[in-house]
Amino acid sequence: MELDLNILKILYYLLSSLITSTLGTLIGAGGSALLGPLLLLTETSIEPKNIIGTTLACVVVNSISGSYRYLNIGTVDIKSGGIFSLIGIPFSVFAALTLIVIDTTNFKVIFGITLILITIFMFLQSRKNGTQLQSDGFKNLNNNFFNEKRSLKTKAGEEYNYSFSMGIAAFYNIFLGFVATFFGIGGGIIRTPLLIYVSGFPVKIATATSVFSLLFTSLAGTIIYWVNGYFSLPLFLPAAVGAIIGAQIGAMLSKIISGMWILRILGIMLFIMGIALIIENI
Repeated sequence: MELDLNILKILYYLLSSLITSTLGTLIGAGGSALLGPLLLLTETSIEPKNIIGTTLACVVVNSISGSYRYLNIGTVDIKSGGIFSLIGIPFSVFAALTLIVIDTTNFKVIFGITLILITIFMFLQSRKNGTQLQSDGFKNLNNNFFNEKRSLKTKAGEEYNYSFSMGIAAFYNIFLGFVATFFGIGGGIIRTPLLIYVSGFPVKIATATSVFSLLFTSLAGTIIYWVNGYFSLPLFLPAAVGAIIGAQIGAMLSKIISGMWILRILGIMLFIMGIALIIENI
């Protein structure tokens, strides 16, 4: 069913995308990852598959804009982000093909539960470790399983030195490649806490690298949805404009907001969206 587009809806899509894009880019979620759940809650004139296909396209636009800003800031781990993308692309394509053929009756409930589980994981990790975001168990595992070392220096002169297991990261990026495209969220909303809590990435490096890597997996899924007709141009155009502007604002804010506050915003947004999606289907 095509959207009944008017000036109020254009403004709604534009502002919704701008706000969620700003928050999403700030927390490494890919901006429009938050737009999908919002539209699933508020837009009744379009079926979930079309919302997913269109908002995933907005994730691509947002990621291009956000990646450009983060690359200029110097907080993107380009090597790791590229590897994560190569691993995730085949599973992103498979996820899009899967969603096209299945029944989506309980889609919102499954999506909501997924978001809440991610929030619980983040909460338990932060309480268990206090100020140490990565547990000793994960740290030891990362040091002994295809360990990679990174050293980055931002344009502002901030230095980051960290190490992680490429084997572990590869494993959860296989999972992310599927889940992110299936739900139309790009993957950053899940990848960011995993990079921080499991792989030990610094928060600002995790958010920037997440936005960069989800660009390619989201593009692969978007192409599949578009070819099969799950794409709405009237929704995409205003949402894409909001995504571009919001990505720039979010990336700029990331320079002045502390990593801990970024994590808190991420947790709050995930929990609220998850609860709302479940309640709507009760």
